[in-house]
Amino acid sequence: MIIAPLQFFGLGDLIFCQTLAADWQKEGDSVLWGVQPEWVEGLSRAYPTIKFVDKSTLPIDYNNQREHDSHGYRVIPLRWSVEITGVSYDRCMASKYMMFNQHYMRWREAAMWQRTDEREKALFDKLGLNIGENYILVNETFQSDLNGRKVIMPSTKARVVKMRAIEGFSLFDWALVIERAAEVHTVSTSLFYILEMLDLKQPIHLYPRPNDPRFDHIKYLFTKPYILHYE
Repeated sequence: MIIAPLQFFGLGDLIFCQTLAADWQKEGDSVLWGVQPEWVEGLSRAYPTIKFVDKSTLPIDYNNQREHDSHGYRVIPLRWSVEITGVSYDRCMASKYMMFNQHYMRWREAAMWQRTDEREKALFDKLGLNIGENYILVNETFQSDLNGRKVIMPSTKARVVKMRAIEGFSLFDWALVIERAAEVHTVSTSLFYILEMLDLKQPIHLYPRPNDPRFDHIKYLFTKPYILHYE
Protein backbone atom coordinates (compact mmCIF):
# COMPACT_ATOMS: atom_id res chain seq x y z
CA MET A 1 0.00 0.00 0.00
CA ILE A 2 1.15 3.54 -0.69
CA ILE A 3 0.62 5.83 2.31
CA ALA A 4 0.18 9.52 1.48
CA PRO A 5 0.39 11.56 4.70
CA LEU A 6 -1.69 14.70 4.50
CA GLN A 7 0.71 17.07 6.27
CA PHE A 8 2.18 19.38 3.66
CA PHE A 9 3.10 22.43 5.75
CA GLY A 10 5.11 22.96 8.90
CA LEU A 11 8.61 21.56 8.49
CA GLY A 12 8.64 20.89 12.23
CA ASP A 13 5.45 18.84 11.86
CA LEU A 14 7.12 16.79 9.13
CA ILE A 15 10.14 16.06 11.31
CA PHE A 16 7.84 15.25 14.22
CA CYS A 17 5.91 12.67 12.18
CA GLN A 18 8.86 10.68 10.84
CA THR A 19 8.41 7.93 13.44
CA LEU A 20 4.87 7.37 12.17
CA ALA A 21 6.26 7.08 8.65
CA ALA A 22 8.84 4.57 9.89
CA ASP A 23 6.03 2.53 11.47
CA TRP A 24 4.16 2.37 8.16
CA GLN A 25 7.31 1.30 6.36
CA LYS A 26 7.91 -1.48 8.91
CA GLU A 27 4.43 -2.75 8.08
CA GLY A 28 5.47 -3.04 4.44
CA ASP A 29 3.92 0.17 3.15
CA SER A 30 5.72 2.78 1.07
CA VAL A 31 5.37 6.46 1.88
CA LEU A 32 4.72 9.15 -0.72
CA TRP A 33 4.65 12.56 0.92
CA GLY A 34 3.42 15.71 -0.76
CA VAL A 35 5.16 18.79 0.66
CA GLN A 36 5.99 22.36 -0.20
CA PRO A 37 8.06 22.26 -3.42
CA GLU A 38 11.00 24.15 -1.90
CA TRP A 39 11.38 21.41 0.74
CA VAL A 40 11.51 18.39 -1.58
CA GLU A 41 15.28 18.31 -2.11
CA GLY A 42 16.25 18.86 1.52
CA LEU A 43 13.74 16.37 2.91
CA SER A 44 14.70 13.76 0.29
CA ARG A 45 18.32 13.94 1.45
CA ALA A 46 17.36 13.95 5.11
CA TYR A 47 14.96 10.98 4.94
CA PRO A 48 15.95 9.02 1.82
CA THR A 49 13.60 6.07 2.39
CA ILE A 50 10.57 8.33 1.84
CA LYS A 51 9.57 9.75 -1.54
CA PHE A 52 8.88 13.46 -1.12
CA VAL A 53 7.18 15.26 -4.00
CA ASP A 54 5.66 18.65 -4.75
CA LYS A 55 2.22 18.49 -3.15
CA SER A 56 0.62 20.00 -6.25
CA THR A 57 1.52 16.85 -8.22
CA LEU A 58 -0.61 14.54 -6.07
CA PRO A 59 -4.35 14.16 -6.85
CA ILE A 60 -5.28 14.57 -3.19
CA ASP A 61 -7.95 16.70 -1.54
CA TYR A 62 -5.88 18.38 1.15
CA ASN A 63 -9.01 19.52 2.97
CA ASN A 64 -10.47 16.05 3.47
CA GLN A 65 -10.40 15.38 7.21
CA ARG A 66 -11.03 11.63 6.96
CA GLU A 67 -8.63 8.78 6.35
CA HIS A 68 -9.52 7.55 2.88
CA ASP A 69 -8.34 5.92 -0.32
CA SER A 70 -7.72 8.18 -3.31
CA HIS A 71 -6.18 7.33 -6.69
CA GLY A 72 -4.38 4.29 -5.27
CA TYR A 73 -3.12 6.07 -2.13
CA ARG A 74 -4.15 5.63 1.49
CA VAL A 75 -4.43 9.23 2.66
CA ILE A 76 -3.66 9.81 6.35
CA PRO A 77 -5.01 13.23 7.46
CA LEU A 78 -2.31 14.22 9.96
CA ARG A 79 -3.10 17.85 9.20
CA TRP A 80 -6.47 17.41 10.91
CA SER A 81 -5.32 15.52 14.01
CA VAL A 82 -6.74 18.08 16.46
CA GLU A 83 -10.17 17.88 14.87
CA ILE A 84 -10.03 14.08 14.69
CA THR A 85 -8.94 13.54 18.30
CA GLY A 86 -10.96 16.39 19.79
CA VAL A 87 -8.13 17.71 21.96
CA SER A 88 -7.31 21.36 22.57
CA TYR A 89 -5.04 23.07 20.08
CA ASP A 90 -2.26 23.24 22.69
CA ARG A 91 -1.95 19.49 22.16
CA CYS A 92 -1.75 19.77 18.39
CA MET A 93 1.58 17.94 18.17
CA ALA A 94 0.64 15.17 20.58
CA SER A 95 -2.62 14.62 18.68
CA LYS A 96 -0.74 13.34 15.62
CA TYR A 97 0.35 10.32 17.64
CA MET A 98 -2.91 10.09 19.55
CA MET A 99 -4.60 9.30 16.21
CA PHE A 100 -2.78 5.95 16.34
CA ASN A 101 -2.94 5.38 20.11
CA GLN A 102 0.80 6.09 20.35
CA HIS A 103 2.64 8.19 22.92
CA TYR A 104 3.76 11.48 21.40
CA MET A 105 7.29 11.23 22.82
CA ARG A 106 7.91 8.39 20.38
CA TRP A 107 8.49 11.11 17.77
CA ARG A 108 12.21 11.13 18.52
CA GLU A 109 12.70 7.45 17.56
CA ALA A 110 13.02 8.03 13.81
CA ALA A 111 13.26 11.81 13.63
CA MET A 112 17.04 11.95 13.22
CA TRP A 113 17.88 12.73 9.63
CA GLN A 114 20.73 11.49 7.47
CA ARG A 115 23.37 14.17 7.79
CA THR A 116 25.36 15.38 4.79
CA ASP A 117 28.78 16.41 6.08
CA GLU A 118 29.90 18.13 2.89
CA ARG A 119 26.77 20.30 2.76
CA GLU A 120 27.12 21.24 6.41
CA LYS A 121 30.78 22.17 5.97
CA ALA A 122 30.03 24.09 2.77
CA LEU A 123 27.42 26.18 4.60
CA PHE A 124 29.79 26.73 7.53
CA ASP A 125 32.41 28.04 5.10
CA LYS A 126 29.90 30.11 3.13
CA LEU A 127 29.02 31.97 6.33
CA GLY A 128 32.72 32.78 6.80
CA LEU A 129 32.99 30.85 10.04
CA ASN A 130 36.14 29.32 11.47
CA ILE A 131 36.60 26.30 13.72
CA GLY A 132 36.93 27.54 17.30
CA GLU A 133 35.34 30.91 16.55
CA ASN A 134 33.06 32.28 19.24
CA TYR A 135 29.72 33.19 17.66
CA ILE A 136 26.07 33.39 18.64
CA LEU A 137 23.47 31.82 16.34
CA VAL A 138 20.16 33.67 16.05
CA ASN A 139 16.99 32.62 14.25
CA GLU A 140 14.25 35.26 14.06
CA THR A 141 11.97 33.77 11.38
CA PHE A 142 9.02 31.44 11.64
CA GLN A 143 6.07 30.17 9.55
CA SER A 144 6.43 27.99 6.48
CA ASP A 145 6.72 31.06 4.23
CA LEU A 146 9.31 32.62 6.61
CA ASN A 147 7.19 35.77 6.80
CA GLY A 148 6.90 35.62 10.59
CA ARG A 149 9.63 37.49 12.43
CA LYS A 150 10.61 37.94 16.05
CA VAL A 151 13.35 40.49 16.71
CA ILE A 152 16.01 38.88 18.93
CA MET A 153 18.90 40.92 20.26
CA PRO A 154 21.15 38.85 22.53
CA SER A 155 23.46 40.73 24.84
CA THR A 156 26.89 39.74 23.57
CA LYS A 157 30.14 41.08 22.18
CA ALA A 158 30.60 37.93 20.10
CA ARG A 159 29.78 37.73 16.42
CA VAL A 160 26.08 37.19 15.73
CA VAL A 161 25.18 34.86 12.86
CA LYS A 162 21.55 35.11 11.74
CA MET A 163 19.87 32.14 10.13
CA ARG A 164 18.25 32.73 6.76
CA ALA A 165 17.21 30.85 3.66
CA ILE A 166 20.27 30.23 1.48
CA GLU A 167 19.84 28.72 -1.97
CA GLY A 168 21.23 25.21 -2.21
CA PHE A 169 20.96 24.49 1.53
CA SER A 170 18.17 23.16 3.73
CA LEU A 171 17.44 23.65 7.40
CA PHE A 172 19.12 20.30 8.07
CA ASP A 173 22.38 21.63 6.62
CA TRP A 174 22.65 24.10 9.52
CA ALA A 175 23.46 21.28 11.97
CA LEU A 176 27.22 21.96 12.08
CA VAL A 177 26.68 25.71 12.49
CA ILE A 178 24.27 24.97 15.34
CA GLU A 179 26.61 22.53 17.07
CA ARG A 180 29.59 24.93 17.05
CA ALA A 181 27.68 28.02 18.22
CA ALA A 182 28.48 29.32 21.71
CA GLU A 183 24.78 30.05 22.21
CA VAL A 184 21.60 29.54 20.20
CA HIS A 185 18.75 32.07 20.27
CA THR A 186 15.61 31.18 18.32
CA VAL A 187 11.95 31.95 18.09
CA SER A 188 9.77 28.87 18.58
CA THR A 189 9.64 27.26 15.14
CA SER A 190 10.70 24.13 13.23
CA LEU A 191 14.28 24.69 14.40
CA PHE A 192 13.13 23.47 17.82
CA TYR A 193 12.82 19.89 16.48
CA ILE A 194 16.33 20.10 15.03
CA LEU A 195 17.67 21.30 18.39
CA GLU A 196 15.92 18.45 20.16
CA MET A 197 17.68 15.86 18.01
CA LEU A 198 21.22 17.26 18.25
CA ASP A 199 23.53 16.61 21.19
CA LEU A 200 23.97 20.20 22.36
CA LYS A 201 25.61 21.48 25.54
CA GLN A 202 25.54 25.25 24.98
CA PRO A 203 22.76 27.55 26.27
CA ILE A 204 19.65 27.49 24.07
CA HIS A 205 17.31 30.47 24.34
CA LEU A 206 13.71 30.10 23.13
CA TYR A 207 11.46 33.05 22.32
CA PRO A 208 7.68 32.69 21.87
CA ARG A 209 5.58 33.13 18.78
CA PRO A 210 2.60 35.50 19.11
CA ASN A 211 0.09 32.64 19.10
CA ASP A 212 1.93 30.71 21.82
CA PRO A 213 3.31 33.22 24.35
CA ARG A 214 3.80 30.58 27.07
CA PHE A 215 5.16 27.76 24.88
CA ASP A 216 2.09 25.67 25.67
CA HIS A 217 2.18 24.07 22.20
CA ILE A 218 5.63 22.55 22.69
CA LYS A 219 6.76 22.70 26.33
CA TYR A 220 5.58 19.13 26.99
CA LEU A 221 8.12 18.02 24.36
CA PHE A 222 11.16 19.63 26.04
CA THR A 223 14.10 17.35 26.82
CA LYS A 224 16.70 20.12 27.17
CA PRO A 225 17.06 22.91 29.77
CA TYR A 226 15.93 25.72 27.50
CA ILE A 227 16.15 29.30 28.67
CA LEU A 228 12.64 30.63 28.06
CA HIS A 229 11.97 34.27 27.28
CA TYR A 230 8.28 34.80 28.02
CA GLU A 231 6.32 37.74 26.66
